[in-house]
Amino acid sequence: MANLKNRAGLLLLFAALMLAFAGKGLLLRPPSPPAVAAPGTFDTARATRRLGRILGDERPHPVDSLANDGVRARLIGELRAIGLSPQVHERMDCNGTLKTRSVSCALTRNVVASFGPSSGRRLLLNSHYDSTPTGPGASDDGIGVAAMLEIAAILRDTKPPRPITFLFNEGEEFGLNGARAFLDSNPLARDVDSLINLESRGVSGPALMFETNTPNGPAITDYRRAAYRPYANSLSTDFATLIPNTTDVAVFKERGWKTLNYSIIGNEARYHSPGDTLDALDRSSLYHFGSEVLAATRTLANASAAGGTNRQVFTDLAGRGFVALPLAVAWLILASTLGALIVLAYRRRALGRPLFAAAGAVLGAVFAGVLASEVASLIRIGDYWRAFPLVAYLAVYATVLAVEVTLLARLARGVERERMRLACWLLIVLVGGAGSLALPGAVVFFLLPPLFALAAMFAARWSPAASSALWWVAGLTQLLLFAELLGLIEMLLIDGPLWAVVPLAALSTLPFLIEVPAQSRLALLALGLAAFGLWVAASVIPRVSEERPGAFTIDYVRDDIRGKASWTVASKQAPLPKGWSRFGQWRKAKSPLNGRPRWSATAPLIEVPRPAIRLLSSVTDGKGRRVRLVVSRGGGDSVVIKFAKDVPVVAMGSSGRPRLIPVSAEPGPALLRCTGRACDGLVLEVRLADQNKIRAELVGIRFALPAEGRVLAAARPPRSHPQYAPDSSILIRGVTF
Repeated sequence: MANLKNRAGLLLLFAALMLAFAGKGLLLRPPSPPAVAAPGTFDTARATRRLGRILGDERPHPVDSLANDGVRARLIGELRAIGLSPQVHERMDCNGTLKTRSVSCALTRNVVASFGPSSGRRLLLNSHYDSTPTGPGASDDGIGVAAMLEIAAILRDTKPPRPITFLFNEGEEFGLNGARAFLDSNPLARDVDSLINLESRGVSGPALMFETNTPNGPAITDYRRAAYRPYANSLSTDFATLIPNTTDVAVFKERGWKTLNYSIIGNEARYHSPGDTLDALDRSSLYHFGSEVLAATRTLANASAAGGTNRQVFTDLAGRGFVALPLAVAWLILASTLGALIVLAYRRRALGRPLFAAAGAVLGAVFAGVLASEVASLIRIGDYWRAFPLVAYLAVYATVLAVEVTLLARLARGVERERMRLACWLLIVLVGGAGSLALPGAVVFFLLPPLFALAAMFAARWSPAASSALWWVAGLTQLLLFAELLGLIEMLLIDGPLWAVVPLAALSTLPFLIEVPAQSRLALLALGLAAFGLWVAASVIPRVSEERPGAFTIDYVRDDIRGKASWTVASKQAPLPKGWSRFGQWRKAKSPLNGRPRWSATAPLIEVPRPAIRLLSSVTDGKGRRVRLVVSRGGGDSVVIKFAKDVPVVAMGSSGRPRLIPVSAEPGPALLRCTGRACDGLVLEVRLADQNKIRAELVGIRFALPAEGRVLAAARPPRSHPQYAPDSSILIRGVTF
């Protein structure tokens, strides 16, 4: 009877944990818009109609293009209809980044509108109205444009206590050029002290406030006051500084403005693609995004931008609550908890075998989860989970759980539950402390649950029932905090790796496995079979769907340096469709532009737009040289100068205003790019650390395939589309100057 009870308890626990993993997405569901918006609240239907008028026929509208001229004209019309007097500020900008050895140039036409007092410290709301050449950008960044227009309409006649400026910038997608142009040339920038940035990396999900200025104390105080359904945590703000993707905040942060940066990230399969349409944009996401930014605008408009050295750590609680406290206080709590756990573990003999058993179970589960994910990726190449990611992730979670419970049953056999409880929570706090040393914002996730665990230990003296309840409360609190993080990781890492969720999954399940120890081989076998079945399901389900199309970008690349041409396909390494062998013998290769993996097949030499470059002047400057060049797109849309790796480029950009290449930038060849009509005849300047001749590749790009490529485009797999870059014609030629 006891064995039957243990078996049932373990199976019930497994089912409950898997249901929790399956249902964690409910924690990230934005609120639905009301049928009728109350006065002074965000009107989703009206914002949608405005965005529809601005997008028109929903063509891609990259920077300095005829299509973007139309979007800008319609945007100006909407602003005037609201009662504002927008101005257009035109400037050629070349902007670099701190992370890469690249500079991008484009002619920007920023649309700026303000209201409120004529002087005083200014609140800036920023979004961009250009799209990538791949899609219409209804979400990226149409959601920001629509939200700002609706907010302007609501607040226009409220007489805010300080000036509010709405910046609709052009050129974000290729180089954050509009933000740089505003900062460098618009006099309004001198008065700004607070910023709300509006961005998007998907078409659904809640409005995440994912980045702030540093130190963030005043910004988080205002966010807490404003947010009605908060979604934000200090781990994501730390993580935002590490990933290669950037927003306009990367430019603005040098001013030290109080900053709140918002985005949605659900279903990235439509991001930077033809699928980023108005129909695909989730209306609940638009409502939540607009409502949260409206509330933040009202709060920041009435708040001072007083600085401070206080850094806070924070997290929402399933979008229903928000906690924040100073980082120093958080570290004190964590250190005190860790100290107490170490003392108790020493006194109750939990530092030896119990801690080894807990750590061994977690490490073994992590290893198994990583191994299973990697093996599955070798069996089915590419992001096979794209259409139904939950199935693959549930396979990962089931693997972690099955291995963890098996190892724990072996390693902790005969060890008292009280000692294992201590070891479990000591391990969690040790891992949390170590992780927080690298990402301090993570510390907030390791404070409250261990405190419940400590309370459970002390409560055991006077009430075993209360102690038992507190152990479960500790585990459930940790699971709740981690479940939302796991959901965010799944949203963000559409390309994987799947195993990115493994460490948190292993830690979040450990407290429950201590409470219901495994003593049934039949139950363990059932867990293993469930994990195996989920992996089988993940390996056979379709990799794309109508809602989540596959990525499939086709390029024609003519390399005049090497005298050859090729068709290339970027498909996230997914196999090419059957029948594509008729287009050539395909092999894996690297993109000549960025080194990313592609499928490649030999192609005929076809005439495509041919860029040109002309040396205007070359002047020695100490030990170096200053070179001025005139470029032409040759009928293309973008032109890139890719310098050889050994060319010591110090600065590059527009003549008289080159951008310095940061010493800390990632190694690799320097890239100088110009996109748009104004590139023809543009004078560029390159500064070198020596006087040797420059060897470079001149790359011309047209955002369309040659006529000969139409048959390939017609054979594109169903439910697939270009992503991140459009189908393009690319010519590479060598230059020396």
